[in-house]
Parts: sequence; structure tokens; C-alpha cells
Amino acid sequence: MFPCLNKNSLKLLAGTADERYDQSPEYFRKTHFPQVMHRYNGSQLVAEVTEDELLGEIQEADASGNRVYLVFGSTGSGKSELLRWLKDKWQVEEADRPVIRISRTELNPQTLIKKCLDTLNLSLNVCIDEDRWGILLKKPITLVNQMVWATLAEAMESDEEIVPTALLLRPVIEQNIIDFTSQVKRGEIKNPLEVLHREQFDTLLANTTLHIPLEYPAFRQNLSRQLDHFLFEGQDIGTLFKQMSLQIKSRGIRPLLLIDDLVQSVNIYATSILDQLITLEEGSWDVVIGLTPGAVQDTEKGFSLTQRIQNLDTINDRVKKLWLSDESGKDFFNLDRKQVVPYIANYLTQLKATQGFSCSLKCPYFKQCSGILPEESNNDSNFNYLGVQLLPFNSHMLRRTYDAIPIGKGKLRYMIMNSKEILRFFLKGKKNVNKVLPLIRREMFAEHEDMFIKTLSEWYVSEDASQMILSEPLLKHFGYSENLISIKLNKIAAGNTREEQPLYIEYKNDNTVFNEKEVVRDWVEGKEVNDELLLPVRSGVAALVHDVIKGVHMNRSFTSRTSSVIQWNDVVNRTRYPIKLDKNDEFSINVNRDYVGIQIANFQTMKYSEKLNIFQKISNEYETSKWIYQAENIRKLWFESLEQALGLKLPVFVYGMRNWAQQARIYSESSWTYDVKEKSPFNKELMSLLDECYSDWYLLRENFYEIPDDNVLANEEFDLWLLSLVPSKMLESFTIGNLTLKEFLSNLKESYSVYLELLHQSFRKSIEKRLMMIPFLIGSGKAEWIKLADQICTFNEKVFLRQQDLVHYTLLEQQLEQPELVIQFNRFFALNNEVDQLSKQFDKDLMEVVDFLIECGMQANSEEIGVEIVDDGKFALSELEKKKSGILTNMKELSNLKNCLALTPRTLVKYLLNLQVQLEILKPIKELQLKMIACVELLMEGSQIESELNSIINEWQSMDFYELKELVERKLQHEQIQINLLEVIRNDLDYEDVGNIYHLLERINQNSQIRPSIKRHIRLLIENGYSTLPPVQGKRLLEEIKEKFPNLFEVVEIRLVVGNDK
Repeated sequence: MFPCLNKNSLKLLAGTADERYDQSPEYFRKTHFPQVMHRYNGSQLVAEVTEDELLGEIQEADASGNRVYLVFGSTGSGKSELLRWLKDKWQVEEADRPVIRISRTELNPQTLIKKCLDTLNLSLNVCIDEDRWGILLKKPITLVNQMVWATLAEAMESDEEIVPTALLLRPVIEQNIIDFTSQVKRGEIKNPLEVLHREQFDTLLANTTLHIPLEYPAFRQNLSRQLDHFLFEGQDIGTLFKQMSLQIKSRGIRPLLLIDDLVQSVNIYATSILDQLITLEEGSWDVVIGLTPGAVQDTEKGFSLTQRIQNLDTINDRVKKLWLSDESGKDFFNLDRKQVVPYIANYLTQLKATQGFSCSLKCPYFKQCSGILPEESNNDSNFNYLGVQLLPFNSHMLRRTYDAIPIGKGKLRYMIMNSKEILRFFLKGKKNVNKVLPLIRREMFAEHEDMFIKTLSEWYVSEDASQMILSEPLLKHFGYSENLISIKLNKIAAGNTREEQPLYIEYKNDNTVFNEKEVVRDWVEGKEVNDELLLPVRSGVAALVHDVIKGVHMNRSFTSRTSSVIQWNDVVNRTRYPIKLDKNDEFSINVNRDYVGIQIANFQTMKYSEKLNIFQKISNEYETSKWIYQAENIRKLWFESLEQALGLKLPVFVYGMRNWAQQARIYSESSWTYDVKEKSPFNKELMSLLDECYSDWYLLRENFYEIPDDNVLANEEFDLWLLSLVPSKMLESFTIGNLTLKEFLSNLKESYSVYLELLHQSFRKSIEKRLMMIPFLIGSGKAEWIKLADQICTFNEKVFLRQQDLVHYTLLEQQLEQPELVIQFNRFFALNNEVDQLSKQFDKDLMEVVDFLIECGMQANSEEIGVEIVDDGKFALSELEKKKSGILTNMKELSNLKNCLALTPRTLVKYLLNLQVQLEILKPIKELQLKMIACVELLMEGSQIESELNSIINEWQSMDFYELKELVERKLQHEQIQINLLEVIRNDLDYEDVGNIYHLLERINQNSQIRPSIKRHIRLLIENGYSTLPPVQGKRLLEEIKEKFPNLFEVVEIRLVVGNDK
């Protein structure tokens, strides 16, 4: 294809500076790319230092002590390139000052000491045998055994301690050294040797029961000394380096020491050497050290040293830190995207020159090579010259090669290595194009069936072009017969494509995005790809159709709502849309193998601006229109299945449920349902959810709602619908809020049913309470309040309550809670309670009075005791107050009566009243008895008898029942005497036919045989029970009486009375 390029010439594209220098110092100088470093103060960039500025500063030899330049850079950042160039320039310009360079391929730490001794013509009392390094690499286990046994022999006194300790420690130390020697053999040392880490030592001690009398610092120092003894005959490298520093300082020599990679080259002694060099006053060295960030932090000493390096900015006159890349290795400061074209152009020029060619008009193949160039550059002669110079690359291809370098890889080295592989591919023809595909970023997609033609056009095309023409010479070289091929291309990479902004920056935070694009591209290009790896395509298509039609949202179309409460939620292959790749399914969104599939990949993760850019590119594509059309059909099927599962049109369901819940909210927040409020399903979350759901269908724009149709569900209808609902399995495919629609409706039905039961219980309690108000309401005389009493009665008769009943009852409750009504009823209720309590007290007092009356021998009807508070189902407040006043009055009178009876000798009264004789003196008490019983009975009936009762009490209290008893007893005695006298006299006079005392007196008075004086004394005796005989005639009269009435003195007592007493 190009006579100036062949297989042998590719050897000159070396990846390292030393390889190019070995080819030819001149070739190295011509292909060298100037290095630029950054200097920081803390995190602030203070200067950009070029390699010439660094060289000029080192050439100034008037300084004392060491000057150390630490050049930080990740792998491939150009550390070796810089130090190789410094040595080359130094040897030319500073022949009188020696220079020593330890390259990254010199892995023997003895080399540093030996080179210094040889170059500076110094002598030390030590013999360095470089073969010992080879022995360490070949026999690490043997040497470890010697080191461990010797160290333990010095530290311990007996084999009983040495043997178990050695068996415990030796395997760990062996593994550490084997790992290190393996790195040396591979030629890549990432971690310096640490014979035994403190963490390892502590872990061993913690996991054993053996007593090991060792201290880590002393044991490690003795182990390191054993290694020093083996490599440097008992001396450590730090001491040797210090001795050399003293000699060159005394001889006035100021050498330049270049160490490409401190860890790689000095490895075991990296921290020791660095520690010596930054001790500034102990030498006369100018030192440039390449250092990988974080490379010496693996050991305790290394970490401490790193901390010292972090603070070296305070002495930046003699210790300077320069950076070829950032610490993470993502950003490199010596080669950016703008410089990649001249960088590779220089290499290609030198490469072709070694073969005797120069890309100019003098070259006989210049015109032939110009025909290969893309047509876009034919009008610019300067660009045409550069284009020929870059062949078989062009500037676009080189920038794409730069963009394809993985993050963290050195741009300088990998640009050369990848370019070499691409040139090797061109020399072999179009075979194995897949090997070089990862080396060139493919942000363009060519529409062509031939894979190689596709790839070639994607490599060469401009970032902004939409068409590419491949020239006839280029096609013929690869075996194509066509004269020209025009290929349409589409840009598939997101983000800005300006040359001053590297494309890879878009992906630096997530490499998987680029890899996923490559997988999708493989699928589009016809390769077999695991279906799971095409998730970015399915997710991207799902995101696109969702942004356009919101297919999973079960709401009204073409409104301002960005989401919906009810959504389709079945997931198929990790998306909610049924998407199938390269298939034709009537019930799916079908994605064919097309570049649009690449563009749409990970559409869901893009920023808004990126999405807009992608959509503008693919919006006119048939594939995009097909996806949207199929998504609309699927959404229609989802709607129909949802409405079928509900048995309702979705707008009807939404409106009915929201209005039903709003009605339920009326009584669920009422005071009469407070006891079951916690069981109410109608909480704020549910209401908010239903409001949002309602807005999904009826909100046309902000605060503007559509009026529902006439065929919407009434509240009662929805109530019955919900209670009779048996949710179908289809509802599991839809969600409302965080639940499936089936779960939501099932939970709502269950909680509402339980709540409804509790409401019935609360209603019964409430209605019983309200029934107590009926007398008050009716007695108020107000028509409005009487109507409320009628409503209470109506609700009391209901057996089953529907939602509308609950709402109406809640409104009734609100009317019953009117302030005026509540105040009046509270007064009524309090007064009624007071009257009730007074009545109970009155009944109690009345019972006590009845008990007193019974004790007095009086009989009262106790069954009639009790005061009625409410009469005929109504009672006005004024009547109740009047009732209270009457009860208080009666209680006062009853209290007086009770006190009166309490002081009455009730047993005596009972005795008097129970006498079965008709005595005139008992007549008043019996009359009072009847009056008192009548008053008590009137009190039982609630009658007012204040004055009458007072009169009776006064009369009762005025009686002397004890005196009355004496009179009664004398009266009874007198009557008995009369009876006896009647019997005796009747017998004595033989008056058998006389029936009573009066007939007897009459017969005696008619008896002529009895003297008048005798008659008189007999009459007195019978009437009064006694008679007084005169003193003079007494004896005679007595004798005469005895004669006439011989039996009289059997019943009559004769007493001698002195004086006037009877």
C-alpha cells in the first residue's frame, strides 16, 4: 500500500525511550516529544515547568547540599522519556559533570552503588558481587531459611523457642520474598520488598498460643541486616550511599543522578535511598527521581516517608515535586488531544525517513498517496501535504486512537503502541480487523453491509461529516473492484466533539458506558450477543417511548401531568415495556438491528441536553416512529385490560372512588366517630393519593378541572361496588402508589368493612345518647329542634346504615352541636340530674318517714314512692325548675316530719293506737294519725301540703303521750273496777237481767229498800271507782253496805284516808 512502510520499519515504533535511543541517539532526539510538568503548592497549580527549564535549573552548579526533583507520574506518563532526554542533553552540554542514570529495566539495587563507584571513580571498603542478586532470585527460599534461622539464633536462647517460632514466621517471610522476586522476573515491580509487615506479625501472634518473645522493630531490623549482609557484605545501602556522598563532597564533585523509577530500580531499598537523598545537607547530588504516586506507602516506613514528601513544599528551593500526570493517572499534562496529530506525524516522518522517503512533491509516490486522501482535504494544499504525511492515518483517525486509550494509561506510550498495531494491520490487509477495533474509538456508525468498509469509513470520516467517500486506490489495495464508495454515516457518540475537548472525558467517570455501546454495536452489526448484555438498548427504547407517550401511565393523554398514580408495573426483561430485539411480535415493541439502536442505548441515563440531541437525530427515523406507534397500541391494550378487570371505565372508577372517599371523610372526621378514628382507612395519605388520581383524569391545566360526565358512579353505587368486589389477578399488573392495584383494593375493602362495623357500634352508642335529648327537644317548643327530635327517632329505627345515612347522621350531629342548643341542653341535663338526685333523696327520706310511721303503728302505701322527672315524653326547662322547687319544698316539709317522728316515742304511740277500746282521750291522736298518713301519701304523689303538714306536725308535737298513757291506763282500770262492781252488785241484788252499769244504777236508784245515802255512795263507787264515807256515820254506813252488798268488798279496797285526800 505504501512503499515507505514495511514490517521492518515498524520496529522503530518503540514503546520506551531506551528502545528508541538504542536504535539511534539521533532517532531518539528527532522523535522525542517535549515534556511539560506541573508544580503545585498544596492543591494550587503554581507553574508549568518545561523540560528545558528543568535542565537549565539543574545545570546551575552553585548550590550546596542535595537538590532533589521528584517527578511524579503514573505508568507510561513519560518519566523514562524525560530522564533519557536529560542524560542525552547532559552528556552533550555538561561533559565536565558526571551523570549516572538508573533505568527502570535495571532491577538490581547493587547497580546503583556499582555505577556510582565506577562513574565517579570512588572506592569503598566493600566488594559488590552482582551474582548474589541472581542467587536471591533463584534461591529465595534457601536464603530466607538462612536469614530466619540466623536472626532467631541471635534473639533466642534455645531450640525449644527457635524451632516453633521459625516454623510460624518462615512461611510468611518466604511468601513475601517470592512475591517480590516474581515481580523482578516479570520486569515490573509495583511493590517494594518488605520481609515482614507489622500487620502480618501482629496477626501471627494473635492466632497462636505460642509464647514468642520478639519485638517487631528489632526482629525486622535484624532480618533486613541479614539481607544487607548477603548483598553488601554486612553493610546497608544507606550507609554506603552516605559514604559516597561524603567523598564527592570532599572532592568538589556535583554529579547528576537520574533514577527512572525509584521503586522499579532500587526496589528493596527505595525508602532508604529516598530517605538519604532528602537529607539535604549530607551530600552534593543533583537528583531527578521518577516516582509513581503511592508506590512507597505499602510499609510503615514508606508511609512515614510519604508523609514527609507531602510536606516538602516548605523547602521547595532544593526539593521540588513535579507532576507529569495527576495522582489518579486520569489526566496527563504532556500530551493532549490537540497535540496528538503533530506527535504521531513527527514519528511517521522519521519512520519514513529511515526508509529513504520524504512525504513531499519530490517523492515519486506523492501523487499516488494523495489519491487515497478523503475528498474533503483536496482543496487545501497544506492540509493535503499533512494528510499524505499521516498516511495510512488521517487526523480524525489519530484523534480517535487517542480517545480510545483507557483511562489511567500513559498517553505517550500507548499512542505509539496502538499506532504500531494499526500500521501492522494495514500492512497485512483487511484480515483480523476485529483485533484493532478496540484501538480506535468508533463514535460514528456507517451504513454499509461490508464490515471492513464500515470500519474504514468510521475511522477516516470527520467528526462532523455525515458522508464518507473511499477512494479507488484505497479500495483496490484491499481487494475491492469499485471505483468509489460513498457511505452514509451517523454520529452515535453523545456530547461535544470539539477537538479542544477530548471525547474520552465524557466517559472518564464510567468506562462501562463505552463498553456497553460496543456490545450494542456488535449486535447491530450482526454478531451474536448475549441478550442480557443488550439491556442498554431495551432500557433506552423504554425511556424514549416513555418520554413521548408515557405508556405505562394510566391517565388522560395530552395533559400537563408528567406522571400518574395508576401505572402498569409488569416488568419484562427489566423494563416495564415489552421490548423484543430483532423480532416481530404484535404485542411488543420490536427493535431491529439499526444504528438507532446504538444511539438509543442508555438513553435513560443521559442528561436532558444529551437526550434532546439524540432525539433530534433519530426523530425522523422509521424505527423511532415504529416504536412510538407500537407503544401506543400496547398502552391501549393495557387500558382495556384494566377496565375489564375493574368492570368500570377508568375515569368512572377514579371519579367514583374519590367522591366516595370525600363523602366518607365527612363522617370519619366527625366527633361521634372519634372512638374508631384510628381504624378509619380515609387518612391523609389515601385522600392525597385519590386527589392525585383524580387530577390524572380531570385536571386540564393548573386549577382548571373538567366537569365529569353524567354516567359517573354515585357514592352509594361505588360503596356497593367496593363491598362486592373480588379483585382479579390482572390487577396485580398495575400499581397505585406503592401497592399493586389488587392489593390496594383488597386492603381498602377489608379495612372499610371493618371500619363500617365499628361505625355501626359507634352509631348505636351515639344514638342512645341522643335519645336522651328528645324530651328536651320536644319540650323546647322550637319547630327546628322538634324536627331534630323526629330525625333522631328516624335514625333509631334504622337497622342497616348506608354511606348516605352516615353522612346525614353526621350532619344531624353537627346540628345537635349548635352552641345555643348545647348550652340549653346542658342546663336541662344538669337540672334534670339535680332533680333526679333530689328525687332519690326525697324517696330515701320518704322511706324513712314511712318506716317511722310503721314503727308508730301507722300504715302507709310505700309502693307509690317516686318522683317522675319527665312526663309524656317532654318536659320544658321551666317546668323542670318548677319541679325542682316543689321537690325542695316537699323535702323541707318531709324533713320536718321526719324530725318530728324521730323525736316521737314510737313504741308508746303504737301501743296507744293499737288499743281496742273506745276512749275519748285517744280520739285526737287517731285523727292526727289519719291526717299524717294522708299527707305522706300526698307527698308520695308530689303534691304541695306545706301549711296542712305544718299544722299536723305542730299538733303532734303538742301531745304528751306519756300523760295520755297514764290517763288511758287509769281509765281502763276504772272501767275494770266498774265491770267488777257491776258483776258483784248484780249478784248481790240478784239483777241478772241488768246488762250495763247504767241500768244497774237505774235499778239501784229505783230500789226502795236501799237508803238514799247508800245509793249515793254506791253510785259514786261505781262511777268513780271510789267513795268517801263521812267520819261520823262511816262505820254505820259501812256496816249497812256490807249487809246489803255482802260480796262488794271482795273487789273493793277499803282505805283509810287522812285529811281531805281521797
